[in-house]
Amino acid sequence: MDGLNLKVKKMKNYILATISMAVVLLFTACDQEAPMDTDLYPQTAYIVGAHYRIIDENLDLSYEQDTVNVSVAISGNRSLASDVKVTLAECPEAIDTYNQREVSARARQYRPLSTDIYHIPSYDVTVRKGEVFHTMPIYVNPSTLHCDSLYMLAFKIAATSMYEATKIDTVALLRMNLVNKYSGQYYMNGVIKNVDNPNDSLVYVMPRQLTATKDGRTVRMFHYDNEWVEGSSNDYRPTYTFMITVNDDNSLTLHTWDKFDLVEGGGTYYPEMKVYDIWYVYRDKGKTWRAEGFLYKERKNNTEQHAINDWMELMRAKKSK
Repeated sequence: MDGLNLKVKKMKNYILATISMAVVLLFTACDQEAPMDTDLYPQTAYIVGAHYRIIDENLDLSYEQDTVNVSVAISGNRSLASDVKVTLAECPEAIDTYNQREVSARARQYRPLSTDIYHIPSYDVTVRKGEVFHTMPIYVNPSTLHCDSLYMLAFKIAATSMYEATKIDTVALLRMNLVNKYSGQYYMNGVIKNVDNPNDSLVYVMPRQLTATKDGRTVRMFHYDNEWVEGSSNDYRPTYTFMITVNDDNSLTLHTWDKFDLVEGGGTYYPEMKVYDIWYVYRDKGKTWRAEGFLYKERKNNTEQHAINDWMELMRAKKSK
């Protein structure tokens, strides 16, 4: 019996010691700050995306005025306890530096946007208490921009009301890309036939980059395999490109861009499928040719690709009846 009492007494002492230790640890923890209550690394102001160097922004030719944004953020593991004002400044010299270091002398050079086509209401960006970032809007009139020119704006941090600006990746280069709802990466699934000898024909499938130009409804396309590569000595833009305009009724109107000998052309745009059903007749090297087929927007996966393939086959079957 005495042995049993001794074991019970030892167990009680062990429990009391464990509870006492837990209480000590609890009070000790209360005296210490949680990791998220302290700055684990210095807070700094930076331009979001500057570490990528180039920030791509789209300018939609459908709009008389489009908006692009520069975002400013404050690094750190805690939300801001007070507002922080960051002042940005343009630095067009950074565009010249980029051209000199990164762009081939044979390629097109980037140029700053003309100051008369964009407007920045304020260069001050205030990241509010509790926020992580805030944006500075830039209002641009894209109608005067040319699809064969390359445009940029460059920004750096000029001042902050609190915290220092980052010492690395300090300049953000905004590259302006002209777009509209009909532009982008497509594939041409078509055939080219000699008008005087239909047996002289070529079936082909190849990528086509449709470049937004002039307005919200017009794109420029290269004929067949004459795509131009930046810096290439063979510039096919004057001789092998034409424009496609999607009309209000989704019919197509075609015009030559420069010297491509386009005789006539037309077709239909199917907005629900993002497909051009297109045809055109042209002259090349003394012969007259007819090209026809489907321009379809690049698909995300095999399932979508199979669906558009089935749709094109169905449309061809209807035409052959």
